Amino acid sequence: NMKLGGLGPDYETIKEKKEKLKLQKEYSRQIKEYNMKNIAVVQRLPAKPQVSSVSRQKALEYAKKIPRPKTFIAKQSEQEVKEALPQPPGGHSLPPLPSLESLWNRHKKEKELVAAFKALHIL
Repeated sequence: NMKLGGLGPDYETIKEKKEKLKLQKEYSRQIKEYNMKNIAVVQRLPAKPQVSSVSRQKALEYAKKIPRPKTFIAKQSEQEVKEALPQPPGGHSLPPLPSLESLWNRHKKEKELVAAFKALHIL
């Protein structure tokens, strides 16, 4: 006797699932009630006596007495900064930077050269 699948709903499996869910809900309700009773009992217990703050006071006094590390905020002098920069061999200083105006003129010339190359279809 083997039951094959059908087109309609299977009422037997639906009833079984419904019964199973009902039992689960009843069990969860019982556990919830049990836990609520136990929590109420635990809350009625007397609280632990508070530890006096003597140890905290001792710790604070000790912290005040320990020497703090020194911070080095001293600024470097200009000579130290110059010494820190790499010097080229031979003792020569770096060449002076070109002015903004000369750089702008050079940019315009190079821009004109690129435009000329584009006109000739070289680029």
